[in-house]
Amino acid sequence: MAKGKQGLQLEAWKFGIYIGIPIIASWWFSDPVRQRQAVEYYQYVKYPANPNTNMKEQIERLQKQQEQHQAYREQLRELNKQANRTTATLQQSHEVKDDAAASEAKRGWLRWIGLGGKRL
Repeated sequence: MAKGKQGLQLEAWKFGIYIGIPIIASWWFSDPVRQRQAVEYYQYVKYPANPNTNMKEQIERLQKQQEQHQAYREQLRELNKQANRTTATLQQSHEVKDDAAASEAKRGWLRWIGLGGKRL
């Protein structure tokens, strides 16, 4: 603890902070509008469904969502199959090109002037 007038001012300042912050926080967060915003933002409180709602509509909506998810999964499966087929086709075409390049490479490095060894 500091001595003298500065020490007394420091202690008064700390005491004011220790007392003031909880009072200001209590006043600030006790406002109903801020409480509602906090509840909606963080969703700490989840209320059950209204008993007056039509359960048939909710069930139909959930079934429709499930059907949409199933259709989406089927589309993804089909796209994956097509991608696999395309990949296999590309690999085969690369193998054919590699075979053609290998047979051309056998002709020799002087093929551009006509002295490249055997011709096909």
